[in-house]
Amino acid sequence: MNKPAIIDMDNPLLFQGVICIITSERGGVMKSIWRLLLFVYNLLLIILSGLLIAAAIGRPEPLKYIEIALSTTQNRIIMGVAGVILLTLGIYVFISTIKIQPRVKSVEVDRSLAGEVFITIPAIKIIIMKAVKKVEGIKEVKPVVNSRPDGLEVYLHMMINPDVSVPELSKNVQDVVRKYLEDIGGLKVAEVKVLVDDLSPGVKTSTS
Repeated sequence: MNKPAIIDMDNPLLFQGVICIITSERGGVMKSIWRLLLFVYNLLLIILSGLLIAAAIGRPEPLKYIEIALSTTQNRIIMGVAGVILLTLGIYVFISTIKIQPRVKSVEVDRSLAGEVFITIPAIKIIIMKAVKKVEGIKEVKPVVNSRPDGLEVYLHMMINPDVSVPELSKNVQDVVRKYLEDIGGLKVAEVKVLVDDLSPGVKTSTS
């Protein structure tokens, strides 16, 4: 488990990036309701499958159950309500399984009994920009951040001054970016890749 992020209320970084905190209490209730609905849905499917199989092999019980269920108006109403519930559950499960998952725009920082802490990709980029400013000789840098199971994968597309050592500057940038992301963001960094694209004077940073 990664160490939790230390949030400084006086840090302007807090107001430039969005840190999403999602409490586990609400998520736990929703998961419990979802599990209950799936249990009821699967139970009804099992019962219906058993009745169909019994009818297919010539057992009279399924037809008797149907006759009893439809013998009175009250029973027909109950069966109709049960059918609507089953249909609704089926549609909901179907939509949930085919729904396209949105692109991940945040990364989990910490998970505990108190809840989950996430930090958005824009906030991560701001941390990277803050780190890059500590290294002299950079004209422009455009970060790309991807999340993978073993940690963050950071790509830095850089334009640097012509009078600096490319290997030395790249190593400094990798070290300082990794340190800032781990210390300020509480994030695990898998690797930091650097692409030097241009050699020209000036200093500029970009998050686009």
